[in-house]
Amino acid sequence: MKYSIIIRCYNTLPLIKKCIEAVLQSTDDKTEIILINNHPPQKSAIEYLQNLNHPRIIVLNPGKNIGNLEGFHLGARHANGENLVILDDDIIVPNNNWIQIMSQSLSDFPNLAYTALLCSHIHLYLLSNKDPHDTVIHKPEYVFQLTNNVVIFGCVMLKKSFWEKYFSDIKLTHIALYDIDRLYKLKADEIGMKTGYIISHMADHLGRTQESDLVYCAWKILYVFGLTTEEYVDWRKNKTKFTIEEEELLINNEYSDLNIAELKTLIANSSFQ
Repeated sequence: MKYSIIIRCYNTLPLIKKCIEAVLQSTDDKTEIILINNHPPQKSAIEYLQNLNHPRIIVLNPGKNIGNLEGFHLGARHANGENLVILDDDIIVPNNNWIQIMSQSLSDFPNLAYTALLCSHIHLYLLSNKDPHDTVIHKPEYVFQLTNNVVIFGCVMLKKSFWEKYFSDIKLTHIALYDIDRLYKLKADEIGMKTGYIISHMADHLGRTQESDLVYCAWKILYVFGLTTEEYVDWRKNKTKFTIEEEELLINNEYSDLNIAELKTLIANSSFQ
């Protein structure tokens, strides 16, 4: 098996289905797909994962939401592929040779710990967090950007042998379930390895679209940055308004004024089941 794509599922059903469909359409039988049932709050998503039957798809159920770090590690332990792909369930991969290009970049740059696809929201992040040591390299098939910034784990590839040697024993150091980006970067720096993005092959991020769950996405940001310690279901039941500090954090993480207004309406006027 050449590739194993590991998708941690904790989003709304439309996003999960679009993510999986894009992967199936853009890969072949050399690629297995491992879904982690992180017990999304929506019943429809859980039922979909429980009933899914496809020859290239494996569904693993840890019994609860174990987050993106432990979710990936669970999938990696079961993976048969030489190359592991970490994919968020709200990322739509391009319908081209993206997975071969990611693999090619690992071969072209032996000092890469891992390589990532670029998404529009990551592009904005790179533009606003420019590092003078970042380097753009043009190859015949793709364009690559080495970066000293933390690589955002929307769609990332690394070799399984490399994961086993350097990354498989990484543990969460605090309560957040969503800290794989920073912890992997710390390990890459420790072993003297580089990281970067394929900037010529753009993926789509649906995390701020009408198809996504804006409230869930907001909770995840607040949780990651320590402004809440509640799990999503409890937070959603108890939340009635946003503080000024919370709004500022959401705006800094690409929530528009329109998104903020919609969030306030959803929180104030809808009940959570």
